Amino acid sequence: MSDEPRDEIRVTVRPGRLDDTAVEAALHASADWCYDDEAIIAEYHDDAYEPSSVLVAELDGQVVGKLELFRAYKARHGFFALVRRFVVHPDYRGRGVGRALLESAIARAREQGCSFVELTVDVTNPQAYAFYHREGFRPDRVEVVLRRPLDGREHRSAHAAQRIEWGASTGEG
Repeated sequence: MSDEPRDEIRVTVRPGRLDDTAVEAALHASADWCYDDEAIIAEYHDDAYEPSSVLVAELDGQVVGKLELFRAYKARHGFFALVRRFVVHPDYRGRGVGRALLESAIARAREQGCSFVELTVDVTNPQAYAFYHREGFRPDRVEVVLRRPLDGREHRSAHAAQRIEWGASTGEG
């Protein structure tokens, strides 16, 4: 796939709905994330899901991206917004979908009195990192995800080549 920017498209950003669960699950699975099963997302919608926390980008009635926006609090900074599970369908990346979602989330965070927006990005995803940087996000700290198997099997993420690079750089190959 070329890194050339493609024509931007006009999308509609709206709150997520229970009937979005299948596409949300597919988007999560494409990024090797948790909540990648429709039944689990539907349960999440019913039990703990805050419908106002999910924003989806729609193009001609089709969901092509989503993010979750939560309001959190730190005594030192006050309220802030936390963006989680932000993903755009691969066919629509580089066309303004992510920017529309992020702009909507930032506007909502401002309305809710948040002092900043925080999100995480996998260091092995340079396209996403570059996008966030262009949108004004800067590094604050670095975290490493560690796993300890409990069933005797390795549960490696889908990013095997990236794990090898990380292991070589840390001596944990």
